[in-house]
Amino acid sequence: MKYLFALLFIPALLAADLEGSKDPPGMKRYEGSEIIGYREPKFDEYVVPLSIPQELNPPKYLKSLSVDGQISRTTYIAPPSRTPTEMLRNYRLEFQRLGLDIIYEKKPGERGWFGPTFDKIAEDDGLSQILAYNEAEERMLVGKSRTAKPSYYVVFVTAYKDGVIPHRLEGVVKKGSPLALVISIQPDVMEKKMTFVNAAEMKGAIADSGKVVLYGVYFDTDKDVVKPESKPTLDEIATLLKSNPALKIHVVGHTDNQGKSDYNLDLSRRRAASVVKELTSKYAIAADRLDSFGCGLYSPLASNATEEGRAKNRRVELVQ
Repeated sequence: MKYLFALLFIPALLAADLEGSKDPPGMKRYEGSEIIGYREPKFDEYVVPLSIPQELNPPKYLKSLSVDGQISRTTYIAPPSRTPTEMLRNYRLEFQRLGLDIIYEKKPGERGWFGPTFDKIAEDDGLSQILAYNEAEERMLVGKSRTAKPSYYVVFVTAYKDGVIPHRLEGVVKKGSPLALVISIQPDVMEKKMTFVNAAEMKGAIADSGKVVLYGVYFDTDKDVVKPESKPTLDEIATLLKSNPALKIHVVGHTDNQGKSDYNLDLSRRRAASVVKELTSKYAIAADRLDSFGCGLYSPLASNATEEGRAKNRRVELVQ
């Protein structure tokens, strides 16, 4: 019978879904399910549970993983003849199809209560109460892709027992209705939204403040080799320098506060030196017009308490 479960996942075609909603990236839905709640992907942080919650509001876990990326949320109602256990078995097979490693699973009968932890993240949909009050039926499955920049999927299944049903779902959600919440976290480099600054904009910023902040110079984590994706920004730096032959600049590297301060200081210096090397070796910029310096974590632009702030702090500056 377990092979029949795989047949219950099909591409979404005919379900009466919430307007504008979509299935999670790459993931098929359980047969006959309809989307009743949806939040489109946006860059955010998420704490991936790897254990039963120790506290509920806000949720705290004995083991967890803080990640960021393009986070979407999709809530389904399945046909009334289905059960949370059957749904979870099918999601486990879907994880296999996607090549995901299961990094956490709440076992049947394992005590612990995930439902109330969704009060905040599901409040936009008005679904937090219908997900919250059935500890005996709820299950959790967490998957991670094997890619260099992993994706994560958090699948929570339950059956409606109690709680306020939104008016739009009256007559749809009934006692025992099987429900599934799928949270998808897809990798994203938030700096891409702040990246491109052309030569004219660089010139204006330097004239106004003596420096320009750049987010379009990329490095792998803990590496100092400039990535090929940096070329558009390097092209503009070279254009700036060639159009202003008298201009000399300091290339200054900055990091966030993750890791040891001495290591970050050295990393920022090596990265700045790598930018100078790119400009002199590939763009024929005279070496006496450039020097490099690293500030590490010691000159933040924003708070390091959030990923958004840390992203702003990971940067290269051109200083006159």
